[in-house]
Amino acid sequence: MNLPNLLSLFRLFITVFFILLIMQDRYRIALALFILQGISDLLDGFFARRMGIKTALGAYLDPLADKVMLASSYLVLSFKSLVPFWLMTTIITRDIVISLGFLLLHRLSTHIAPSPSYLSKATTVAQIVTVIYVLWFLHSPYEMVFFYATAILTGLSGIQYIFLGYNALFRKEIV
Repeated sequence: MNLPNLLSLFRLFITVFFILLIMQDRYRIALALFILQGISDLLDGFFARRMGIKTALGAYLDPLADKVMLASSYLVLSFKSLVPFWLMTTIITRDIVISLGFLLLHRLSTHIAPSPSYLSKATTVAQIVTVIYVLWFLHSPYEMVFFYATAILTGLSGIQYIFLGYNALFRKEIV
């Protein structure tokens, strides 16, 4: 176990407390935990690259921690009517499609490893910033701008992954 993987596990662990705090309407403390999760997401990638300790476990653990952190955030915030249902559905649907596509490709080949695109990274940043904005400015009139921008990036990155998966599957890039 190395530092980047521990940071990913930390994100998974803290997600439980984030959800509990949102359910108790303790938004400021939940916001602090979410920011801490976002910082740990940046740091685990930085340390893995800087220290040269990228691992196969980390290649799976980091995106899993991101998906759990963000999906559960949008689920609970939608449940509390702080983000629209359609945005939560867009985010969850994209994650399900990507996960199922990855599992399909993985079943067909042992050489497929998770690799986020720049658009996917931008989508993750947008999703994180939107949660931070929502928790900082509860019921702001400008939230819709964040919601639409996040939904558009989420949709575009989902489409990108579908095309990448299709190309890998039908161009015989699977070894």
